[in-house]
Amino acid sequence: MFLKIVANNIIGVFNMNKVNYEKIIEIQKKANIVDIISDYLPLEQKGKNYFAVCPFHDDHNPSMSISQDKQIFNCFVCHSGGNVFNFIMKYEKISFLEAVKTVAKKVNIPFELNSKTSFKKEDSNKKYYDIYKLANIYYQNNLNTKLAEGAIKYLDNRNINNDIVKHFQIGVAFDDNSLSKLLLSKNYNKEELTSIGILGNKNDFIYDMFKNRIIFPLWDLEGNTVGFSGRVYNNSDESKYINSQESVIFKKGELLYNYHNALEYSKKEKGVIVVEGFMDVVGLYIAGINNVVATMGTAITRDQAILIKKLSPNVILCFDGDKAGEEATILAIKELDNIGIKPKIIRLPDNLDPDDYLKKFGVKEFKKHLDNALNIMDFRLLVEKKKINFNDSNEVSKYIRNIVKEIVKNNDEVVRDLTIKKLADETKVEVDIIKKLVRENEIVEVKPVIIRPKINKTITAEEALLYYMLKSEEVIQIYEKEVSYLSNSNLLLLANKILDFYFENKKFDINNFLIYLEDNQDLIDLLIKIDSYDLPSEFNKGQIYDYIKSIDMSILKEEINTLKSKIKVENDETKKLKLLEKLVKLKSRELE
Repeated sequence: MFLKIVANNIIGVFNMNKVNYEKIIEIQKKANIVDIISDYLPLEQKGKNYFAVCPFHDDHNPSMSISQDKQIFNCFVCHSGGNVFNFIMKYEKISFLEAVKTVAKKVNIPFELNSKTSFKKEDSNKKYYDIYKLANIYYQNNLNTKLAEGAIKYLDNRNINNDIVKHFQIGVAFDDNSLSKLLLSKNYNKEELTSIGILGNKNDFIYDMFKNRIIFPLWDLEGNTVGFSGRVYNNSDESKYINSQESVIFKKGELLYNYHNALEYSKKEKGVIVVEGFMDVVGLYIAGINNVVATMGTAITRDQAILIKKLSPNVILCFDGDKAGEEATILAIKELDNIGIKPKIIRLPDNLDPDDYLKKFGVKEFKKHLDNALNIMDFRLLVEKKKINFNDSNEVSKYIRNIVKEIVKNNDEVVRDLTIKKLADETKVEVDIIKKLVRENEIVEVKPVIIRPKINKTITAEEALLYYMLKSEEVIQIYEKEVSYLSNSNLLLLANKILDFYFENKKFDINNFLIYLEDNQDLIDLLIKIDSYDLPSEFNKGQIYDYIKSIDMSILKEEINTLKSKIKVENDETKKLKLLEKLVKLKSRELE
């Protein structure tokens, strides 16, 4: 009879009421994992499966496999795996139930949780959000006073009407320290108010950080106000913009301005435009273009690149038209390329940013740039040829060789061929010569070698037994009757979970079992790894009993070695004799 070695400590999904459990199964059945993951990663079909660059380790060759038949994903390098919920959990770094709700929304199935299963946690930073919310409302209300006439005139001149003011929650700060007085009157701690950058402190004098400025709230991914950007509007000699300092709730490198507003529009338009400044977002919104986010003037970080990828795999970079914007574009391309995104690029003339370009040339001309955005190769050509004196043969040669290095990195044969022809036309060098250089520089893609750790026969038998438990309820029943122990504690725990699930549900299904494991990612990864083993799908009982016998023999040898060690150090002859008798019995079992 099966001995339950590990205590059953299952919590989560199966503690939910039956309606919620059945609803999760319904959501899983409607959600095609290929469609869901394709919202986050570019996929390439190879045979029955799809492949992607794995986002869970530093991957450059597609090592993540997505099975449409099994509805699971598996990385052959880092061994991350699971079902559609597990992918969303890991990618968005959210709880299991949050992932279920996310998938439910994608497949248009209502999913509500009762109070007992609510995944909402008390946010330790809630008071900071409350402070910024209060300040944001205060600044907005200031626009309704007589003192705001200059600010309103400035906004009118920028074509920012009342509807736009409301949408972007624009306000104004005056030079009277009135916000600090308000917040202190609410008994907020002054050290905390200064630590989150909403107020300043000089020689114990508390003052407003923003004075005589148009105020634009800066939001986190959920739309909470976490900072402000203030712009001068009265021809002051002060800096054009000042921004809130980074704090526990405001980290520029982890946020994108307008993310929460652009989410819906990016899905609808099947693409996202990335700009540098929040005023560019406002300008494009005025022009009727809503699928836009801004980096707020910082170089794109990996975190921001991942957020952009979540919005859409189709990305257009439209940074300022000056040299700094060009350099920022190069850095952005690198970060996006590292996570499998090949953006298109708009370069605006006359060093203009998108907002100024729209004011000067209008939305019709801007949309022409959108329709004719450059691919990465054309952008490289544009950047590199500006550096070249085409009357200098050495510079032309260097230019060609630099572009060739970029060509060999591109897997699109059409783009490669077109780029070679453009390069030949520009430099008057024969196409065949450039193709020869490409062949010489060709980077042979090396597929990742899957190195499995060397494991002994017992572990092999244990893993093989688990493999067939995942495939057959008959093997689960055999395991329950015949196996009492596994030497690998993780495999033992997984086997126990399989038994618990099987006897609770009277059947076994790997997809439903993954829901049962909920957020136990270690066991999920182990299960996916075992499920991916290249073992025959067919088996016979004799083969299963051979595995069990091998496991039993391993346990027996371990007991024999333990007894031998005890006998060596035992000084009491009576006790030693009993140990020897036990050893003889074990050895006789070994010879059976």
